[in-house]
Amino acid sequence: MVVQAWNHVTARGDTLPLRNFLARFQPAAPTRVLFLAHWDTRPMSDNDTYRGDKARPVPGANDGASGVAVLLGMADALKARAPGIGVDLLFVDGEDFGDFAKEPNDVLIGSRHYARNQPEGPRPQWAVLFDMIGDRDLQVKQEGNSLLAAGDVVKRVWDVAKLLGYDSVFVNKPGLTITDDHVELQKAGIKAIDVVDFDYGPGHAWWHTPEDTLGKVSDRSLQVIGDVGMALIRLQKPQP
Repeated sequence: MVVQAWNHVTARGDTLPLRNFLARFQPAAPTRVLFLAHWDTRPMSDNDTYRGDKARPVPGANDGASGVAVLLGMADALKARAPGIGVDLLFVDGEDFGDFAKEPNDVLIGSRHYARNQPEGPRPQWAVLFDMIGDRDLQVKQEGNSLLAAGDVVKRVWDVAKLLGYDSVFVNKPGLTITDDHVELQKAGIKAIDVVDFDYGPGHAWWHTPEDTLGKVSDRSLQVIGDVGMALIRLQKPQP
């Protein structure tokens, strides 16, 4: 386990103590893949138009915790049966702190820090971000920045999902273009994609609100994503 600890000074002058956690399997293996999720949740419910309680932190059952849950399940599976390749599971901090439009340096903080401070040794050949993948009505379309920068990785993931019989969840069509943690990895030369279902609740009403609670999350959705993640690892051939 590698812990990256640092202080981030926000645009408003506040100091945030942040932590990334990196679990490494076969750290010396030349063939490596990376899976990541953000473990922080948003400190304000700025989209809460129903209760009007915008100062309340977002519980983050889907937006944050769902991806973390999948990575923890994958960690258990990898511990029980060691992978034939190198696998990094990255839990990033500070993804959802600031305003994406007005304070770009106060979001995606952890992934940016990792991209600039990668551990020594072989770098990942590709990376998959899991974000907002716990929705009961899970529909994962192909995110725009992923298609643009790592179309071959998108194809790899969707092909594996189809092989497992999950093509009704992994919809083979373009979706929204989203600024997320994978973009910071792309800037560092990592072929990273975003597996995300951004349509959360009726009219996207639960995103960044107090309604992002455990009752909205499906264990079946988490299982599907975890199955695809593990199959990607097991099917990846090591370099000779």
